[in-house]
Amino acid sequence: MRKAFRLLAAAVCLSALADVAFAASVKMVPAKEGIVMAEGEAQMFSDGYKVRSVTILYRKKLDPTSVSVDDYYAEGREIKSVSVDGKNVRIFFDCDNIWYPGDGDQEVNSDIQFSKYVTITQKGEVSVAGGGTVYTGPASIQTKKIAEPSEVKNFMEKLYKDDDTGIEIRYCLYMPLYYTSAWNYPVVIFIPDSRASTNVSKSTLLQGAGGLVWGSEAEQDKHKAIVIAIQYPKYSKEQYGPMIKEDGSWTPVLEAIYRAIRKELSDSRVDRNRYYAVGQGEGAVANLMIGQRYPGFYAAQFVMSPTSGLKSVDGLEKEKFWIMVSSNDQKARGAMDKIVDDWEKDGMGVARATWDVDYDEKQFSKAAKELAKKKGAVKYTVIDGGCHEYTWCIGTGIEEIRDWLFAQ
Repeated sequence: MRKAFRLLAAAVCLSALADVAFAASVKMVPAKEGIVMAEGEAQMFSDGYKVRSVTILYRKKLDPTSVSVDDYYAEGREIKSVSVDGKNVRIFFDCDNIWYPGDGDQEVNSDIQFSKYVTITQKGEVSVAGGGTVYTGPASIQTKKIAEPSEVKNFMEKLYKDDDTGIEIRYCLYMPLYYTSAWNYPVVIFIPDSRASTNVSKSTLLQGAGGLVWGSEAEQDKHKAIVIAIQYPKYSKEQYGPMIKEDGSWTPVLEAIYRAIRKELSDSRVDRNRYYAVGQGEGAVANLMIGQRYPGFYAAQFVMSPTSGLKSVDGLEKEKFWIMVSSNDQKARGAMDKIVDDWEKDGMGVARATWDVDYDEKQFSKAAKELAKKKGAVKYTVIDGGCHEYTWCIGTGIEEIRDWLFAQ
């Protein structure tokens, strides 16, 4: 018994000595000495442009088993997962599409400018691959830059200056991959809500997916088209006034936008019978007014949460529309209820549907497919319970509506 006890005691002592030796051989280094830099990556979601992930570069390769979500902190953001690739730790945030079923207008949760920085703190301990060194927290680092969403990079920035008025219209242009003069391309003209009227580069592409979705790889594989995303910059607005007036009268800015579109497409191979309008908020009104001023210019329009009505519906009787509003967006709902009622009285075919705010993606898809099959040049959808931004947060994300538009 005594011999067994002595052996056990010796084993415990040897184990303790080994732990001490191991501890002595591990170098504990403050994380700030191991971190080199951090860079963010952006992605466009239906409810706006967001920083999707941040990659931290360390001086040495890390042991993946030593790194977890609990080792990092980002103020105001929830970390969803982490991955390790050599010296890089990529931290993914929880920023999935958010829909807004609120009682009124809400700001879209979007990191709208590419200059939006993120600060990451390593609060735990992470080990260098092969052992010997452990980087200890806490240590914070701010991203040096935020990389543009890959979809944004596919758009070219362009400028049109109207000869008659001096008004400048900026826009982003997407040309199909392998564009060829042997084919006449359909065209999508997107105009965002007035909140995209900034001097920030490419801001028209950052208001949800309204402009970007048409240039995505999946959409272009299905519907190859030229895309023009209009931006009425703030400096022009301050000099020449609003794009849309409350009284519904035609403005020089709308004329300049129309001329900018015509000028850009004059040198491209386009299908003149397949110009499709997509508008959000004020941009939806702008497209309605352009279609009214120049009947037949658009083959069809997707109209989302327009901010005001029109003086009359004259000139739009032969047009095709898919209109979407939310029940809590009283201004847009009231304006569109009146317009659609007037169209119906004038003999235009109208197919109506009310969709629940709690529908999931499959339910929206099924409902859109059913409405698309119904007769009528006007498809009118009310989201029961949604608000202003909610409409376009989901609108262009519904594949069946995009299919309907290109079928006209």
